[in-house]
Amino acid sequence: MLFSKPFKTVCALSMAAFISQAPAVAFAEVNRMLPTSTLIEELNREEATAQVQDFLSRDDVQSALIQRGLSPAEASDRLASLSVAELNDLSKQVQEAKAGGDILVTILIVVLIIFLIKRI
Repeated sequence: MLFSKPFKTVCALSMAAFISQAPAVAFAEVNRMLPTSTLIEELNREEATAQVQDFLSRDDVQSALIQRGLSPAEASDRLASLSVAELNDLSKQVQEAKAGGDILVTILIVVLIIFLIKRI
């Protein structure tokens, strides 16, 4: 089939315009992508936070915190400000000591005290 010269010109200019924008479109997403390690850290943080929050919501833990002068709301606020590594350490200690009863409360309070000392 034969095409007219104006049609060919319009097609050529349109294709040139689209092709010239291809790199911009292809590399636009690079700045929005998250590294896999960041995503894994966020998932680990959410899981560890949920586990420690579950522990903090227990009645015996809350009463022990209150006896030692730390409100449950304060403990939750401090939990939110922990780094990923600190949160993972605390979560591991909670997992290891769950069957230990009172030792679990002691470990939590020791970790919170260490956290307070590091932040001051």
